[in-house]
Amino acid sequence: ASVAAAPSLVPAPRGLSGASSRSSRFAKTRTMYRSVVTRAADGVPTIFGSPGSRTQIVEWACKELGVEFSSVTLNRASMKSGEYLAVHPFGKIPGMKAADGETGIFESGALMLYVADLSGSLPTPEQRGAAASWVIWANATMWPALESSRGKGDMQALFGPVDAILGKQKWILGDTFSIADMAIGAYIRYGEMFFGMALPKTMPNLVAFMDAIKNREHFKATVGGG
Repeated sequence: ASVAAAPSLVPAPRGLSGASSRSSRFAKTRTMYRSVVTRAADGVPTIFGSPGSRTQIVEWACKELGVEFSSVTLNRASMKSGEYLAVHPFGKIPGMKAADGETGIFESGALMLYVADLSGSLPTPEQRGAAASWVIWANATMWPALESSRGKGDMQALFGPVDAILGKQKWILGDTFSIADMAIGAYIRYGEMFFGMALPKTMPNLVAFMDAIKNREHFKATVGGG
C-alpha cells in the first residue's frame, strides 16, 4: 500500500524483497520526510498518487522490475499545489519525480517506460520501441475502448490480435515477461474490476495469459489488490 503523507512530504524509499543489501538497509530505516521540491529520496524515483488508481500499475512495475521507489499519497488539495504542479503540470495522478530529483514525469505509460529504462530490462532501442508500442496501445486504445463500452465492446476486434500473438509465445514480446505485459494485464484487470468484464472463452491464450499474471506475487500486492 502507498505511504500516507502530508501534501508536501516524501517518505524514504521502500525496500524490495530480494534486492541488494542497500535495499535491505532502506527497509530497516525509520521513515523520514522531505519537501517535494528537494531531491528524490536517496536517488530513487518518487511516485505520487493514491490507492485505487493507476498509481498501482506503476508500483507494480517497480516491484516487478526490482526498481526501488518512494511513494506519496496525495489528496485533491495537494494535487493542485505549486510543488506538485512542478511534477505534473495538469495536477493529475500518478506523477513521478525522477531519480535525478529534478525531472517531473507524468502519464502512467510514461512512468512505466521510465521504470523499465531504470531497470535495464529493455536494453536496445528496438526493444524499447516494441514495448512502448504496447504500453501506448494499452493506454490510448485499449483502455478508452473498454471505458467507453463499459467492457461490453467488440472483444474480438480489440483482443483478437493479442490472443493470436499469445498463441505463438508466452508473453507479448516473447519469452520474457516485460512492461508490455504489465500494461495490458493491468487494464484487463481494471476492466474486470470496474465493469465486470469477462474475457471470451474463444480467446484461450489471453485467458491463460491473465491467469499467469494474476498468480504473480507483485501483481497481487498492487493492481490485483484493487
